[in-house]
Amino acid sequence: MKRLFFAISLMVAVSANAQIEEGEWYITPKAGVGIADLTGKLFNPDKAEGSYDATLRPIASFVGGIEGEYGINDNLGFSIGLLFATQGAKTKDNMFKVTENYLNVPIMLEYYPFANIGLAFKAGAQVGFSFRRRVTSDGITQSADYVWVRGRYVETELSKQFNKVDLAIPLGVSYEYKHVILDVRYNLGLINVMKDDPENSKNRMWQFTLGYKFNVGD
Repeated sequence: MKRLFFAISLMVAVSANAQIEEGEWYITPKAGVGIADLTGKLFNPDKAEGSYDATLRPIASFVGGIEGEYGINDNLGFSIGLLFATQGAKTKDNMFKVTENYLNVPIMLEYYPFANIGLAFKAGAQVGFSFRRRVTSDGITQSADYVWVRGRYVETELSKQFNKVDLAIPLGVSYEYKHVILDVRYNLGLINVMKDDPENSKNRMWQFTLGYKFNVGD
């Protein structure tokens, strides 16, 4: 028991000054992995010929960007970020797949419950802007972006079926040790990915990142 107490005390000691300070600004570049999924099914299997498992499954992708945080007080911070992420889902055989590249802007409150320990709980809102969309159907991939026609960009019919803006609720927890931050976050999408979707499919995403926190002063 004494050894356990000593180990906990040592962890607290080396974590000292890890949390934010009132009136200070911090910048954290970060990168990691996202596990994205969609609710619902890719299409209504009752309308397909024969039987087909249309259950959507997660896809893994890179997540990276930068976040800035301001210390409201020694236990509460406000952060805003700009993060790149690929979101979507696929069927088990990869014959059907939807992927979208997003620039996500999370705005969050970060609560540090313990003095001088870098544990933080986070919640807020996130706006995502889709800028590259791909749809794979029967193994054939199609672009759902704007195309260059006669000197100007024209939106394709497939692109018109997508909502270009996403809204989500990010919930997370992070731990900082010697300015290195491990952040685990879950984004709960609120808007349908595609318009007129009978399944009302929305984005879901687990996000695991490592970052380094710089104090840039007041």
